[in-house]
Amino acid sequence: MAATCSRDSCSAAPCPRRISKTCWPSPSPPSATKKCAPPFPGKALFCHPLPMRKALLRTVASLLLVALVFTFADPPRLLQALGHPDPGWLLAGFVASSCAVLSGALRWQQLARWLEMEAPTKLFLLAQWRGMAANTVMPGAVLGGDALRTLHLQRAGNPLGSAAVSVALDRISGLWVLVVISLSISALALACGLLPPQALPLPWPLVALLALAALAAPPALWLLSSASRHHLPRKLAGLLDAIHARPHPLRQYGIQLFGSAAVQTFFIIAFSCGGRAVGLELPLWLFFIAAGPIFILAATPVSVGGWGTREAASALVLGLLGAPKELAVATAVLYGLFAALQGLLGAATLFPWKKSKTPA
Repeated sequence: MAATCSRDSCSAAPCPRRISKTCWPSPSPPSATKKCAPPFPGKALFCHPLPMRKALLRTVASLLLVALVFTFADPPRLLQALGHPDPGWLLAGFVASSCAVLSGALRWQQLARWLEMEAPTKLFLLAQWRGMAANTVMPGAVLGGDALRTLHLQRAGNPLGSAAVSVALDRISGLWVLVVISLSISALALACGLLPPQALPLPWPLVALLALAALAAPPALWLLSSASRHHLPRKLAGLLDAIHARPHPLRQYGIQLFGSAAVQTFFIIAFSCGGRAVGLELPLWLFFIAAGPIFILAATPVSVGGWGTREAASALVLGLLGAPKELAVATAVLYGLFAALQGLLGAATLFPWKKSKTPA
């Protein structure tokens, strides 16, 4: 007889056959989620308003940080760098950014299917672009966009808990691979004598060991959670039980590794195109090294759309690699504009465009 999953059994142990539909731990009861039913997912973020004080503080902090970085970078030279960017490199950067968004949506869809969630490919693409729009205008870096992506997947008929898990794992996998890429290329550059010692005063074997540790971290955490999840709180243990019930974890590990590598490669190429547009002549492999700390700092929830933290990190990291500070900041600004343009595309899809009817 086929296994069934009752409400009581879900609280005790996960059902391996219907995990995604009934047994995933949800952060709120179903009755709470039904109170907020906006006409389309783009308005869902406004059903529960953000704490205005925190949002205002983050916005002000982001603006102050941008002003501070611009002052540090010599405003006249920075404006001169931004005043005449190369249009060809700008177009290349926007195309690379678009490819990153598309590949990110496909990576997320693959992960959601592994977690037994169903939704059309169009939904993942729209949610990815709309998430970029939320990230651009909402305080909290990527948190607003991730919340919007979760709501899109929930409205496709998937439980809120499983949708949130897929978005969180998708975000973590991107940052994880970013660390692996940055450390791996740093170790190779140090071993070949291409990276100046003052940029990274560590021996290359240690950096290579850190890269291997980062690469092996997900399998290690998988084994550790498998052995210790029974000693954790019930909700967290139920979440880990549901994830561990999924088949072929090593295959999914490889899919996430290569999928996230493709996404980050496109983003780094877009970042380097922004540099080329303002005349920053650094080799591409240096951008792969610098992208790790720059992108991670931009993703911290202390600014609006990464503005301020991204420019500060770019001035510091690219400056250590020999870039003039005004060109480093200009590169980060153009990269932020690429993301803002992707956000505009996502915002355009939120409006219910009506097709004009032609008379018969």
